[in-house]
Amino acid sequence: MGEDRPYSEFELRRLAKQQVSPEFRAWLDREVDDLARLLHVVPRLAELDDPWTVDGLAAIEDAALVRFPNPGETVTDDEMAYLALCARGIGHTYLRAMGVGKWVWVQILDGNPIGAALEFPGIGVYVDPEESIRRVIFGREPATLARELHTLITWDTPVCP
Repeated sequence: MGEDRPYSEFELRRLAKQQVSPEFRAWLDREVDDLARLLHVVPRLAELDDPWTVDGLAAIEDAALVRFPNPGETVTDDEMAYLALCARGIGHTYLRAMGVGKWVWVQILDGNPIGAALEFPGIGVYVDPEESIRRVIFGREPATLARELHTLITWDTPVCP
């Protein structure tokens, strides 16, 4: 939630309710298991002294590009689960690198389901790690995640008078 976007009392209550939903709490509780599974699914992560760094982001990118050499418009349930694990690792890495922020349960765009995103103080948009991994797969540009992290770290939000 960006500091520059006005929210009505109704929206604020709805957002607060979403943050304590059983679905979101269960999702948060699975983080340790999901990250351990990601280390197994992306073996290069496990080889790093600290997998939750820019080197880890590169390992996630490389593995995703190998897994999806010719991405199509549809994905299987197994592929969706893989992408969700990658997104979990990306989000975890971004949170560690920033030193602030949190996971939130929101609907980022109209028509999309409610899901996990990152909220950082001073950054007026939610960060969707699932969108980040899709950008890697479809854009096929090296260091996409490192550039995105750099943008977050150097974000300069204008101060309104």
